[in-house]
Amino acid sequence: MILGMHRSGTSLVTRLVSLLGLALCHEDDLLVGRKGNPRGHWESRSLMTFNDRLLDELGAAWFCPPSLGTDELSRMLDRHGAEALARLHHTHRQRPWVWKDPRACALLAFWSAVLGQRAAYVLVLRHPLEVADSLARRDGYSPQVSLALWERYTRLAMLGAAGRPMMVCTYDEVLADPVGWCERMVAFLSELGLASAGVDRALIRAYATSGLRHSHQSWTALAPGPRISKEQVALAELASVFTAQASYVPPALPPETPQTESIFKEIRKHLAERRGGVRQAGLPAHLRSASAPGPDAGEARVPVSVVLPRSSADAPASILTLSTSLPAGSEVILVGETEVPTSDLSGLHNIQVRVIECDRPLSEVGALALGAQAAAGEIVLLASTSLTRCDPWYEPFARALAARRVVAVGPVVRFQGCPDRRHYGRVFTDEALATRFLDASPATEPVPAALLFAAHAAYNGKVLAAAGGLDAGFDSAQAAVAELSVRLWRMGFHCCIVPDVEVWSEEDHDADDGEQDAEHLYDRLRIASLHFDGARLRAFTDRASRLPAYALAAERLEASDVEQRRAAITAICPFSIERYFERFPLALNAS
Repeated sequence: MILGMHRSGTSLVTRLVSLLGLALCHEDDLLVGRKGNPRGHWESRSLMTFNDRLLDELGAAWFCPPSLGTDELSRMLDRHGAEALARLHHTHRQRPWVWKDPRACALLAFWSAVLGQRAAYVLVLRHPLEVADSLARRDGYSPQVSLALWERYTRLAMLGAAGRPMMVCTYDEVLADPVGWCERMVAFLSELGLASAGVDRALIRAYATSGLRHSHQSWTALAPGPRISKEQVALAELASVFTAQASYVPPALPPETPQTESIFKEIRKHLAERRGGVRQAGLPAHLRSASAPGPDAGEARVPVSVVLPRSSADAPASILTLSTSLPAGSEVILVGETEVPTSDLSGLHNIQVRVIECDRPLSEVGALALGAQAAAGEIVLLASTSLTRCDPWYEPFARALAARRVVAVGPVVRFQGCPDRRHYGRVFTDEALATRFLDASPATEPVPAALLFAAHAAYNGKVLAAAGGLDAGFDSAQAAVAELSVRLWRMGFHCCIVPDVEVWSEEDHDADDGEQDAEHLYDRLRIASLHFDGARLRAFTDRASRLPAYALAAERLEASDVEQRRAAITAICPFSIERYFERFPLALNAS
């Protein structure tokens, strides 16, 4: 079991332990598609719901944890002990397993009694002021609430794990040397008699990136002050010492901050007054933060970043076509060598134009990938310079992206050569990864899309960055956007076509590209190498190897960064390509 306060790096540690070979819950129960933590929570939805129910019975919640007394623990075990064990067995069908839910800290006396000596623990400590900053940004909690939570969760975890195998570490230690930390974890597991799959350095480094962290505080500078009590500082100093013990002995803990329980009592009273009605976030107004502290506080919000290749003479016309929908404060990012006359963009108002100049020629996909990496927008629109007309798109796209799990959207596309046909994205038609446009009946709601168009695709900026951005290793932007679409679906998110928005493009690639195997072979081979395993990859390679262009494509692929990209995709995607094809079957697409 991975223990630790919310926003402390428990998701990171859980995924690293699973990459060492310990099984997560079965994939149908995995908590995915959460934009607040796009690289995954790696925890069970059903066990999280069960813990919420236990807390609710105690008149508590994750944001106002109880102090579980002996009598309450005995009653909980009588009522729920057997069910808790059955739920664990149902959810984790392979052993050894790893499970994380920060709520388990608040209920660890219960779970330790349920599991007996069968459980080992890892406690992840994050600097308490970093936790407070993160909770302020995510939930609007005041520092006094966040630090009270950090204190209560940490104390209950340390006391509840007494006498059981326990490894204690800090979030800083894991991020500073994830491979070294995993090697220590393997040694800890070995001492417990648990075999692991060993440390795959590429997978570990691909997942544990510095971009996971958004707040930095110094442990050595931690001292009592207006935000943090002397008791909380003393607890932090004791808890942050690395240890790995076969039978954990908690250090002598300082008393709890006197105000901590009074804060939780006030929140519980506030909750009780609202039971039976609409249950809000649960905090009285004066316990909420007036502003979100941290390194990004006060920065100007960029609603949209539009990324366009700069190498086309059509760029100014495309920008002006797209700009009619842009909200004030947005940015246009032009990437490439050719100079775009600023006089052609004189019609833009309250829109910043950024130019990224390159010292070498860039392909369209290379320009889009570089621009997406530099984008600061909450929404990132990757656009083509071939657009001739575009419906107002920002508000429909923003509404669609606000929906649960939807992180990428595109328009209905029409082409000059067939203006009467409305295309709802693309689909794979066979094992060779041939694609075709999907024509659909008129719709009023966003339509799930297997593959978005490269011509006009908008993404949740935070999720796009967390997913690794657009892969510049492809020859065509269409292939890169197709691979990104697959990647997002495998992460548990959704890509959709917004039927309220239509764009018209000069380019007409309406024909099934199945006959262009040789022309696009490298791109297809790259997609297959990134996402296929086992029999599916062997079948693809066997078919592709018969084509004259295979040897050159395979040589290019081997010299590329494909292994590094594959490791990153494996690390962040909980679902297999088979699950993707269950959602978008090849046979159905071909028909």
